[in-house]
Amino acid sequence: MTCQEFYQYFIRPLLLTSYLLVVVCGYSQEKTEQTEEQNLTQSIRAGAFIFDARLRYWYAKQDDLRASNAYTFGTNFGYLTKSYKGFQVYLEGESVVAINPNIFFDGVNDQTDRTVVTDVETLELNKARVSYSDTLNETILEIKVGRQAAIVEDERFIGNVTARQDDQTFDAAMLKVLNDQKGISFEYAYMYKINRLLAEVGDWRSDSHAFRLGFSKNNMVRVGLFAHLLDFQEDAPGKSNQTYGITLDRAELPQDRTALTYKVALAYQTEYGDNPIAYDAYLINAEMGISLPKIGTFNIGYELATSDDGVASYQFPLSTGQRLHRISDVFIDPPADGLHNPYVTAEFQQIIWGIGGWLGYHVYFSEEESTQLAQEIDVVLYRPLIPGLLRAELTYSSFFAEEIRYSDLGIFALDIVVEL
Repeated sequence: MTCQEFYQYFIRPLLLTSYLLVVVCGYSQEKTEQTEEQNLTQSIRAGAFIFDARLRYWYAKQDDLRASNAYTFGTNFGYLTKSYKGFQVYLEGESVVAINPNIFFDGVNDQTDRTVVTDVETLELNKARVSYSDTLNETILEIKVGRQAAIVEDERFIGNVTARQDDQTFDAAMLKVLNDQKGISFEYAYMYKINRLLAEVGDWRSDSHAFRLGFSKNNMVRVGLFAHLLDFQEDAPGKSNQTYGITLDRAELPQDRTALTYKVALAYQTEYGDNPIAYDAYLINAEMGISLPKIGTFNIGYELATSDDGVASYQFPLSTGQRLHRISDVFIDPPADGLHNPYVTAEFQQIIWGIGGWLGYHVYFSEEESTQLAQEIDVVLYRPLIPGLLRAELTYSSFFAEEIRYSDLGIFALDIVVEL
């Protein structure tokens, strides 16, 4: 039985049956029909409007290409109904407009002699989901079906890439079971379409599954066992893979005292679906640091994505690349000869005059050849202009190539962000 058949014959009927059961029970007595209809109407009317907008200037210059100057305006506008018998509906539209699309390359237009800035113009349905939640004996059940932002285990593996104007979203069915008292959680996602960053041009059909089993204890230790079976069919067969791994990190950081931080991820990956390349690769990520109250968090880390004799390396097809504070996205997927990446990062709650931010420094080496490929410096600063409503963000990145197959890349960006 294929994954598509598994969803069609088991998961989908289960979700529909659950929904119908609640509806039937809610309307079973004729004398309560009018009251139930009023409650449903009130739940819809008592919902909340959600709006955010980002006015952006993004400059990028790669050595062997012309500079791009991208002036874009992105908005997300949605409505979330109030919960009715555990059910909620959320609809969100997304719009990205370029003020002058002829002076930058967005990955789709014809300005291919310019440096890429992946903020493509679009007007689309960004999210449309139905969710259900319930609590039984201290166990929380959550089900979400439809177009949504999916983060399973860690944005480094599966994330919604909010750094770009066009979000990455997923047409998916997600199940989450959580018991905080026992420190146990289970997550499952079936993803049948990946709505990527290039509007509808870059979308992938999908027949993919993601599983995570989590354990936590005393807010000090959190362990996650995960499996990702990603099949992007004929849209991106070379990106299809199956990955199995474990993560270990600190569950929560105290806000009032100094604390040590740590994170470890180990994973094994091989081809899946119709991927024509057979390979075996591993991921090792280790990070530790210190959290200082009212100051910030400082980390030192190392990530290794191995190569299979230079044929293929460990891949992150659904990752939020900036998860490790890497702005350039040059190594959003490691090269075929693998990647060593030692790094340091620092996050500041407040540097001066209410300005917070983070910075990162990375060095990249080939895993097969052990030669240095590049260095990268990244800085992001942000400051509230109107607390809770308006903020400004400044982004700077310099990628210094050390090998001929890569080119120097400089990035500067200014964002004005509105959130309601």
